[in-house]
Amino acid sequence: MRTQRFKQGHVLQKAHHTRLCPTRCPHTLQKRRLLTSKASGNDSPDLIESLVGKLFGRQALEDSSPFGMKRMSAEDYPEMYPATTDQWADPLAGDSKEVATLRPLLARTQLERVPLRLAYDAGRDGWSAAAFHERVNTFGAGLVVLQTAGGAVVGGYNPRGWIGLGEDRDAIAAFLFTWPDGNTAARPIKLPKVGGPSMAVIDNPSNGVKFGPDGLRCLVPGKERVAVSRLGTYYARLPDGGRSLFAPGEDARGAEVVNVQCWVAEGAGEAWKLDGIVWSTERSGG
Repeated sequence: MRTQRFKQGHVLQKAHHTRLCPTRCPHTLQKRRLLTSKASGNDSPDLIESLVGKLFGRQALEDSSPFGMKRMSAEDYPEMYPATTDQWADPLAGDSKEVATLRPLLARTQLERVPLRLAYDAGRDGWSAAAFHERVNTFGAGLVVLQTAGGAVVGGYNPRGWIGLGEDRDAIAAFLFTWPDGNTAARPIKLPKVGGPSMAVIDNPSNGVKFGPDGLRCLVPGKERVAVSRLGTYYARLPDGGRSLFAPGEDARGAEVVNVQCWVAEGAGEAWKLDGIVWSTERSGG
């Protein structure tokens, strides 16, 4: 019983103390510190920043290259972050009319300021997954562009490129895009990767274009001239909640495609070879 009375008295004493001295309550003090920080416009350091500051001093936090190691930022490493949907690249001096139309899509990507070439064109190279992979594999990042029978111009950006080894290509900077009415003089709608970087592109040599399991597919064997699009799982939905890239009235489960292209950077591809159990790559000549 003595223990019980002691506990009750202790609780009552604490409650009484809190009522008499509300400004000394830990929760109140914490709220005051947060409000003061917000009012002054200064962000409180997080746990890691606090530890680094204590160990190495404030100068280490303010140095852009502490100990010779450059900090990562969206400006220097844009493809480490989700794709921008409201910034647009300017055409380059040597861009053809077709490339100049597509160039704005490539803001904050590795292809933004490099000359592009048409690596694959279904009408020129053949309507098959094999033809697609033969011409895009190992050439790095690529922009796929489809035209549907309903007039839409749609596609996707693959930052990792294709190598045709049957693996999933993870990339948080991948995105899909659409001009649903085919008016490429207007700004397109860009739809970023959602749910993390995983399965941004399915790089299977037996399949053609495949952004996520269902974001955008075409050149599927047996249905090469049919595209499928289902948004929301791996890529964001349209601003109005729509779940297809295609023109109004087109079937999201099977829209007819009139052409498929893939644009990559000018230059040689990479040669892949199996070194023991690890695939390694080196830039090929030519």
